[in-house]
Amino acid sequence: MKTISEYDQDASLWIKKYLHHPTLSWWLSRINRGEAFALVLLPLMILSNKYAPLYISLPLVMITTFITDRFVLFLKKYFARKRPLISVMGKTDNNPDMKHSFPSAHSANSMVVGTLLVFGFGETPFFLLFSLFAGVGRLLTLHHFISDIVGGWIIGFLMGMMGIFALKYFYIYFH
Repeated sequence: MKTISEYDQDASLWIKKYLHHPTLSWWLSRINRGEAFALVLLPLMILSNKYAPLYISLPLVMITTFITDRFVLFLKKYFARKRPLISVMGKTDNNPDMKHSFPSAHSANSMVVGTLLVFGFGETPFFLLFSLFAGVGRLLTLHHFISDIVGGWIIGFLMGMMGIFALKYFYIYFH
């Protein structure tokens, strides 16, 4: 664990020195949100036959993402790891949710949705790029360490697979 923390710290210091920029951070914090992903996802789900019946697929995606988000928030409180913004940049924030870094909720939630879309509904694998962009964006803004992002992706993938098993059950049950 110590080796991972040292690697994370070194990588964040490198990002701070060579890649971190206030304007880029501002833009990434605006577009790297679940709301932006929902603007793409909702019309897709409504207009595509891949997600029929919508009364099963839409709640499944929403509930699986909600459960993932709650689980990640529990883990954040449990591990209580300081974010790079605090440990590397020296910033302070009175918001208690901003103090916890591991695992990344953005990475987990984007991966759970990507996993459901690609492996559950047969959507193009390009939807997994949303999760990649979410993770990289969180690294560049120094909201997370690399291990936070990878941990979020792993949790999101596993929760997405559990959602797919639920999807298969509901399709069998309702058809």
